[in-house]
Amino acid sequence: MGNTIKMFVIATRDGNTAKYFYESLFNWKVTDVGPLMQISGAGLSGHILKWPHKGHPTHVSIYINVENIKECLSKVEEMGGTVILPEMAVPTGGSIAQFVDPDGIIIGAYQGTTHTESQSKPVIEVNQIGFFEIAAREGDRSKRFYESVFNWRITDDGPIMSISAEDAGLDGHLFNWTFEEPPYLTLYIRVEDMAASLEKVAELGGKVIIPETEIPSGGTFAQFLDLDGNAIGIYSGR
Repeated sequence: MGNTIKMFVIATRDGNTAKYFYESLFNWKVTDVGPLMQISGAGLSGHILKWPHKGHPTHVSIYINVENIKECLSKVEEMGGTVILPEMAVPTGGSIAQFVDPDGIIIGAYQGTTHTESQSKPVIEVNQIGFFEIAAREGDRSKRFYESVFNWRITDDGPIMSISAEDAGLDGHLFNWTFEEPPYLTLYIRVEDMAASLEKVAELGGKVIIPETEIPSGGTFAQFLDLDGNAIGIYSGR
């Protein structure tokens, strides 16, 4: 069993505002279960986190299943990352931890009572997460980091490095980020009507930062900032 993505988290300052934004945009069902709001309908287990840590930025993160969380965190530090949340038990069983990679991107690790299977799906439906993207200052450095920490095989295909769903549980991209804005991790959600989705983003108070752009392999993509400044991607086509 590889180290596959178990869930995603969107950390926000105002959980109720984020709940309305994502329910309205993607028709996700968001249920308040305390400090976390549980997201259903995204194709991958997810949570909106009411993020109280004023000194840390809001963010999008993924949690990866690991066999041994202590060994994982040791490897993180060996490879130049920093643990920001040491291992802690979770009420539903197992434990979690958080670290930042060499670019400061927040990533979670999860160790359950059993090592759970990937939640990836062969067919991505409308309003479900289709892939993830890591924008790094030094792609080769991040490639070594994620290959070493999670044993992911990352293929250099030119400007974009491919992370296979076979390893990560979800297709992913890693690439060199050359713009002034900080490096990031984001998720891409499949939509049926790109123009209508971008119009809805603006209507709800978000900001489009990459307009609809053609994908060489077919379809289009775009990116926006939600109400907390989190970068989120959308795409059309299969």
